[in-house]
Amino acid sequence: MNIPAFLSLLTKSSLTFVRADLFEDKYEGTLPRLMAEMIDFQISQKLNKVNQKGFDEKFSKVLDKQNKDIFLNCWCKENHEMVHMWKIYSKEHGVAIETTYEQLKKSVISDEMIYPTEIRYLDYHHDHINWQSNGLTAFTIKRKEYKSENEFRLILAFPRILEDEIMKTDIPNKENRHFERMKLYEQTPAIECAVNIKELILKIHLSPYAPDWYYSVLSDILKKFELENIEIIRSNL
Repeated sequence: MNIPAFLSLLTKSSLTFVRADLFEDKYEGTLPRLMAEMIDFQISQKLNKVNQKGFDEKFSKVLDKQNKDIFLNCWCKENHEMVHMWKIYSKEHGVAIETTYEQLKKSVISDEMIYPTEIRYLDYHHDHINWQSNGLTAFTIKRKEYKSENEFRLILAFPRILEDEIMKTDIPNKENRHFERMKLYEQTPAIECAVNIKELILKIHLSPYAPDWYYSVLSDILKKFELENIEIIRSNL
């Protein structure tokens, strides 16, 4: 992450979850072709059995649209530095937070329901996985072109902070309530979830492209937040 993002983490004591449709990958939260075809076939078969008309659009496309209801916080699982990750996500102004799964899990103190998952990388044209009617499945997979990221992510679905706000709104008409709900999500690009910083951070790695004086500045920042016991590691790349 870059320094502003790191300062935000410290000052807010929270992890930032970004709305899934705002990610660079246009396939984020969508289903692979074979998986989508299978789901559409199964749904059409069920509808035919009960003599109901089909949807105006394929059910897989309905699922694809839920990426505005899902928020993601992403990590890299590698236990060593990778040059391309520094170049993509931080360059000369970056730091990388080292933690463990247990520390990450323990650090989250938000009331939100957060789902941890490893990411599976697929050929979106030829691979198939078992959907099992789980709407979050599409957010546990990515295209194989992103495999080098070796991602672990936290998924926040239908955040309580937004759903509670909608419930408080006095809108009797169901259609209007749906419209207001969509508008609220559209206006919310990110959600902050509270964490215990001291539990979260094991070590901090400084970008190999950072100037030498960044180390002392980073040390001063940690002291101000009473985190001076956290080790700062200079990259050896």
